[in-house]
Amino acid sequence: MPKLTVALPEVLVRIRNSCESFFKENFNTNSLKLAIFFSLPVYINFFLLEYEVSVNFPLKILFFLIMCAAFYSIFYLKHKWFGSGFFIGLFWFWWIGLSFRYYGLSFLVPFVSLGIAVFYGILFWLIGKAYNLFDKVNFGEVFLILFFAFGFDYVSPFTFDWLKPEILLANTFVSPTKPVLVLLLASAAFVKKYRLISVVLLFAAFIFSPKEYVKMPEMDFYVASTDIPQDKKWDESYIPYEIKQNFHIINKAINLKKDVVVLPESAFPLFLNMYDDLMDRLKKLSNKITIVTGALHLKNGKYYNATYVFENGDVKILDKHILVPFGEYIPLPFFQKEINELFFGGASDYATSEKFGIFKIKNELFINAICYEATVEGLYKLKPNYVVALSNDAWFMPSIMPSLQQMLIKVYSKKYKKTVYHSINGFRSYIIGYEE
Repeated sequence: MPKLTVALPEVLVRIRNSCESFFKENFNTNSLKLAIFFSLPVYINFFLLEYEVSVNFPLKILFFLIMCAAFYSIFYLKHKWFGSGFFIGLFWFWWIGLSFRYYGLSFLVPFVSLGIAVFYGILFWLIGKAYNLFDKVNFGEVFLILFFAFGFDYVSPFTFDWLKPEILLANTFVSPTKPVLVLLLASAAFVKKYRLISVVLLFAAFIFSPKEYVKMPEMDFYVASTDIPQDKKWDESYIPYEIKQNFHIINKAINLKKDVVVLPESAFPLFLNMYDDLMDRLKKLSNKITIVTGALHLKNGKYYNATYVFENGDVKILDKHILVPFGEYIPLPFFQKEINELFFGGASDYATSEKFGIFKIKNELFINAICYEATVEGLYKLKPNYVVALSNDAWFMPSIMPSLQQMLIKVYSKKYKKTVYHSINGFRSYIIGYEE
């Protein structure tokens, strides 16, 4: 029988050809390889956190080798810049849209993930174009070194700046500082042309990574983990259980003779200052143990995401300073009300404090960090050596979000010599000292 053929309309043929041309021009397997090298540390770290495996010497070697492979790939793999950025954006940030599930907008999740991937694809495409221009005057490698060391500090869509190459250094032998990052990138860039110089730069990175120590506070912390599903977190019928669990955790910490107990963000999912009975119970218990917990705060008709610190029968309330874009406020200069009505049921944006909160526990100063704030570099530039961070990661579970968050916190902890006590709902809590 004669073979039947169906002629495609000319418009569809053009669309098909354009798509084929686009994918050939912007994607290849080397782009995927580069993205895998950049992403592997985050995924390996996730499993280490999940199963409570410490980063020992062999694992530090593994993380260091993967980092070297990632930096080498930037300069020597014949990758497509758009494709590399697309896959890195997808592998690192596919989870961001998961929070829309709890607003009845699950259908948006894949579109958010795709949009983020395209954004980073375009960013890397622009990096590639700039590299080609500088390469014509033999400054291509220098441009890439400088951009990957400093450029991503200025790429923060809606204040979100979690794509930082320093994260690849978090679990290695070297310090995640700018000078060390420049030395490692330069070592990778020159390994083929100037091998001796490359080796010298690599050793210099170790020399500029001295081991230092910070004095720990003379108190014993109980950093609590909770596992309240996000779809039950604000359910009125479930709140009594959450409150009961919180007091169980506090009493357990007292029985363990701890000095301080830290509970996660919004551990009390209500305006705690409006419930005198709960406030009185917590104040009474604070004569036995210092209690740090997350809850909402109602003040002058405004809503705040806050940290409550109960100590010796008194309480201090510290309101959040930097909000989560699209989670706690709409970061757009227009249509804020309409977007709130359309997507978030008219929920009002949270109010903010004028600056980061600082408080005392037993005469030691601590910096308050609520969720997103724990990954803001400016917070770590403040004077106190200790940070108490409260998070609710259940919004984004299951995903690698807690791993990325922990690695970024570890970078800032090491860079600014801070110890971080991080209590989390939805994932395992931890204490990070910049020297572990």
